[in-house]
Amino acid sequence: MDTQTQIIEQIAPYQPWLTLCGVLVLFLLLRATRRALRRRVDEIGYWLLGERGRLIWFWINAPGVMLHELSHAAVVLLFTPFGFRITSITLFRVQSTTARDRYGRVVRSGGRQSLQLGEVQYVRPQGKLISYVGDGLSGIAPLFGGTAMFAFLYWIATGYNLWDIPLDAHQNWQLLRPDWPWWTLIFAPYLILTVTSELWPSRQDWTGARWFMVGLCTCLLLALGLLWYTNHLARVLSLSTFMASRIDFALVVLVVLDLLFLIIAELTARGVRH
Repeated sequence: MDTQTQIIEQIAPYQPWLTLCGVLVLFLLLRATRRALRRRVDEIGYWLLGERGRLIWFWINAPGVMLHELSHAAVVLLFTPFGFRITSITLFRVQSTTARDRYGRVVRSGGRQSLQLGEVQYVRPQGKLISYVGDGLSGIAPLFGGTAMFAFLYWIATGYNLWDIPLDAHQNWQLLRPDWPWWTLIFAPYLILTVTSELWPSRQDWTGARWFMVGLCTCLLLALGLLWYTNHLARVLSLSTFMASRIDFALVVLVVLDLLFLIIAELTARGVRH
């Protein structure tokens, strides 16, 4: 038995937990690479346009902002039979806004400019359970809308579904499906970048969804406790590991894409400096 096989056998009992932890590690790595990419874009913008160049990052991500707001709006429309109604919608408009706390009081931002890129305003019945459910789903809607669009764009770019790891019979990596047009890689990576940059709900979104998230997390904890008590937790762990492995693959794709854009941005930044 060779050394590689021994290592694989030793890791096997811990593989499900390593796969689950990989989601968190890769997510944090993605956040770091995306922040680094934004700093490079801000630097390029500052060298080219001065203070106005700080807005380049937001203009680059305009398609993602639009999808973000449309995701909010789509959920509100789904709850129209329960009394929800959109009063105004702004898909993309960079404007200054005043940061406020949950009680409406102005919050000092330490000199940093707070910007609003889009907005969906709506009214709904007060004091009803369905209103909190609608608020919560609308708040986290960009997660689902952005993920669905990412999967669609990945298929456009490569011909593979996001949940299919593109390996051939000899375990060799295949970027594109055989006979798939290569020119999709010209625009799809940029759209993937902008969609995933605006996929995460804003702080205001999380605030609106807080009661729904508290209820959802409570139900999940109770369900996990029941599964543990009935000795069915192992089946859930197996399913969770399978889903986590696909999420890991998606996050690896995004990190690699970020590194590619980081190289381009770094070379561009060096060019504008000189």
